[in-house]
Formats: sequence, structure tokens, C-alpha cells
Amino acid sequence: MTDIAVFDRFDKAAAEEGKRPPPADFTESIRRLSALIDLLPQRPVIQDHHAERWLNRTIEMAIQRMEIEKGEGKAELADVHSHVLWHVRRASAIGGSEVGEVVLHFRGERGIFSNAKNLVLEKLLIMSPQPGDEAMTRGVIAEPYIQMMYLEAMDAVSDEASLDLLKGFRWAGAPQIVGTPDDIVLYREGNRKIIDYKCPSAAVNEEYEKKGGVSFGYVCQVHQYGILSRQSGVEFSGMDVACFDPRSFKIVSYKIDYDPELEEEMLEKTAILWNDYVMKAVIPEVPAPDPLDVEDEEFKELVMQATTLKMIEDEVGKRKAEVLGRISAVGTEELDLRAGKIDLEFASFERKRSWDEEQLVNMAESIGLDITEYSKVQKKFNAAEGEDMLKQIFEACAASPEALNQLVADMAEAGLPLERKLDVDALASRLEEEGVAVINAAGISEKFAVSRAKKNLAKVEFVRGEAMELVDQIEVVVEENTERLLNFTPNNDDDPEMEMM
Repeated sequence: MTDIAVFDRFDKAAAEEGKRPPPADFTESIRRLSALIDLLPQRPVIQDHHAERWLNRTIEMAIQRMEIEKGEGKAELADVHSHVLWHVRRASAIGGSEVGEVVLHFRGERGIFSNAKNLVLEKLLIMSPQPGDEAMTRGVIAEPYIQMMYLEAMDAVSDEASLDLLKGFRWAGAPQIVGTPDDIVLYREGNRKIIDYKCPSAAVNEEYEKKGGVSFGYVCQVHQYGILSRQSGVEFSGMDVACFDPRSFKIVSYKIDYDPELEEEMLEKTAILWNDYVMKAVIPEVPAPDPLDVEDEEFKELVMQATTLKMIEDEVGKRKAEVLGRISAVGTEELDLRAGKIDLEFASFERKRSWDEEQLVNMAESIGLDITEYSKVQKKFNAAEGEDMLKQIFEACAASPEALNQLVADMAEAGLPLERKLDVDALASRLEEEGVAVINAAGISEKFAVSRAKKNLAKVEFVRGEAMELVDQIEVVVEENTERLLNFTPNNDDDPEMEMM
């Protein structure tokens, strides 16, 4: 076991750093944090270039993180320094959110959010902390509000004195673990509980609801807080994970039953990971995903069925296109350029007038019409004109402040450049008024659609039901022929290329 004195020396320096005034600049921040990194218990096996790179990356990550938490442009150096300090302290041991991964590793199982290999890489400062995903960001921002809702609902208060006692606490019997719970709550009855607040998605809340409990990682997390609470002298009567459920906008609490065997396993496995891996710079191997059993008969049958159904899908698509083509061909012969809608209640076939825009423009210009009169302003921004405006701004900026001011004033008066669309119907009508024959520019666009009207719902659903029955029959045929298709062996004697050899 690593000497507790090494941990105590680091903890003392970290506590003192936390009380110091914020650094004046990043240079001072890096110097102070580097000095603290040099006191990490595992520092003798951390390579210098890893430590330097880790600190630089963690500062970059902290800047991004603070921008999210504090608001864009509101993050200050003090916030960034404090956040990186938290990560340096976290590198000195295995935290509550990490212990579940350690237990799963030594059980020969894959981790939930991380794994033992990455944990060791992080403690050796080879891997820097990740910025955090959407779920993590949501949890950080929401936690104080969830706490407020929980305390109000339970008519309880936070035991700030106990929380202060746990901050920075390290147990000599297991110096490899640290952690402070989100809350230690005092209830009116006088009992005290360890509470961890979570903000899972609606889907995860539904999963917890179905199985009646939270994930294994959270169970381990609150157990670790329980260990440290007892050893620090904080007594408690239970442990809960309080989840905010966005479906009901309520807090749902899940009781975590105390498991002495799990607690013993946690202490044993974290000690092994810390002493035999982190302190010796040994990277553990993690369980790899099980290979796909390609010889599994059920797997083969399902792949064959999917293949056959895909081919049927492709063929049905071709047949549908052919039928629509025949409808169009009938329309071409009988309807010529006439527009209209054939409504069969369950479906419709619509023919709309379309125009060759280029031909209309050429006709208009040939008789001297101004086509800009027939251009409608759209709501969409004109990217090409916008790009040209930017180029003009840069050129004016390089020329002189006066030129820039004048250009911006002119642009403001002209307004935002928006796209324009030619009203071809109006232009065609105007050309006809001018005596121009527009027939050569006329075309037809066709559209086939299943009816969505309520009055036709019964008929549509009847046709849909008949179609589904046909699909069911197709699926049955595919399943019945799966074995035959799987066992089919091509006869090379029938191959034309083979016959030519």
C-alpha cells in the first residue's frame, strides 16, 4: 500500500492552493498547478511530457466547460483555475463516479461509461479529462435546481457541516478512494441520508422505472460515499439516488440498499488497481467485445430473410415505378399538356403546369419585358450576395475608416440580401397578353399520393390492410424457403463462362 503520508502531503498542498487568491494570468496558473501535480502520489511514474500536455489540454477543456456553465464570454481565469485544480485533485485517487468501472473490470465485465484501462491512463496523466457530453452538461447545470426541488419536496435541509467535513477527507485505511456526495440531507424526523442527484434523459428514467433501480455504477458511487462518510464520523440512515424525471417534472428517489459484500469488493479492487497498476505505471487490459458468432444458425437464417426481403423491396419499387410510368404514358397520349387532378378517394394523380423558366425569360427579353417585375422576394438569405458583401466590407476596411462607414451605411439602407424567385405563371400570362405563344415552354409535373383526407380514411385503411396481408404472406413464404435458399449450391456447369473454357 502507498504510504498515507504521500497522500497527506498532496492533500495539504491542494487545500492550501484552493484557499489562495486566483492567479493573475495563465502563466501563474500553470506554475501553481504544475507544482501541485509534482506532489501527486504517483508522480514518480508520470512522464514529464505527459504531465505538461495533460495540464495544457485540461486548461483548454476547462475553458470550454466554463463557457458552457457560466455562459459565453462569462468564464473567468479564476473559474478555469479552480476547475483544473479539481481535476488535479481527482487524479490523486479513484472517485465515486469511477469505482463502478473498477469493480466491473475485475469481474471480467465491460465498463459502463469508461473502463479500467482509461482510468489508469487518466491517473498517469496520459489521457486528459473529456469536455463532457450533453448528458453530463445537463447534470451539472441542473443539479442545484434538482437539489432545491428535492429539499422542498422532502421538507429537509442540507447538512452543510457534514459536507464540509467530507470535502478533502481521505481515509488512511483506503487512501486510494475519495469523493464527496452531492448532498447529505437532514430530515425533520432527525435522520440523515446520503443523496446523489441525477438528471437522466426521459428514456433512461423509463428504464430505471421498469427495473426499479438505477445503474450499477451509481450503486457503487453512493456506497463509496457511504464508506467515506462513516470513516469521517458522519452517521447516516440510508442512501438514495434522486433523479429528475422530465416526463413528470418530478423527483423520483431510488433507495440504495447497503451491500457489505459490494463494499468489501470495492475496497479490495480499487486497492489493487491503484497499487499494482497506477503506482507501477502498468496499463491493464480490458475485456474486448465478444466476436460475432457467424456460424450461428439463427443468425444465418435472419440474414438470409433480410436479404430476400431487401430484394423483394427493390423489385416492388421497380414495379411501382413501372406502373406510374404507364400512368404517365396514358396521360401523355390522352391528356397532352392538360393539368388537373384525378381523385380516386384512396389516392390521387395530379398533373400541374410546369414551365421552362429559361425559355420564358428568353421570350420576355425578346419583346423587351423587364423580368425583374416578376421576381418575388423570398425569406431565404442570398448566400452569394452575402459573400460579396463581406468581400466589399474587407476591401473598404483596408481602404479607410471613412470608406467602411459609407459602405455599411449604404448596405443598411439597401437591406438584407434575400433570394428572389421568378413568378413563372405571372410571366407566362403576361407573355400571352402580349400575343406571344408560350406553348413550347409549357410542361407538366406529375404527382401520385395516397389520400390523407379524413373522409377517405376508411377506404385507405382497407387498402392498407389488404396490402399488409399480402406482405404477411410474402414474409411467410420467405421464412418457409429460408433453409432451401441457404442450402442452394450453384451448378458451375451452367455458368456460360465455364462452358467457354
